[in-house]
Amino acid sequence: MGGLAVAALLLLADQEIAAALLVLAAVFMGYWTSPLRAGRHEPFTQALARRDDAHAIILWAPGDPLSARLQTAVRGDREDVAWVNVLRDPCAVEFLEAHGGRGALPLVVVGSTVLRRATASQYLEAKAEGEQRAAAAG
Repeated sequence: MGGLAVAALLLLADQEIAAALLVLAAVFMGYWTSPLRAGRHEPFTQALARRDDAHAIILWAPGDPLSARLQTAVRGDREDVAWVNVLRDPCAVEFLEAHGGRGALPLVVVGSTVLRRATASQYLEAKAEGEQRAAAAG
């Protein structure tokens, strides 16, 4: 909403190109953080079946800014990451509630490690440690 308000001010100042670019950016960000955006999803029980030190399970929710940041950082279809949309999976909600509730999103699980409100750097660190444990065990 703030971006649209600034775009209106830019229009009043005869800055049509800047206003148009700001409107596009505001609409995209509104979509990206919207609960209406479906995003990637794998059923939580299916993701848990692959739970190990070399695989990450990321519980996220549309509309959650930290989840959106992590999705931006961890891009593409990856075999070593399962994205679980908690709004679409009651089992994931149950697991999330046991680890701090909605305020813990995004919740990253790598093997036995569980990270609440995980950042991209925390995810990468946990993933590297998990891969080291998997290599040492295998």
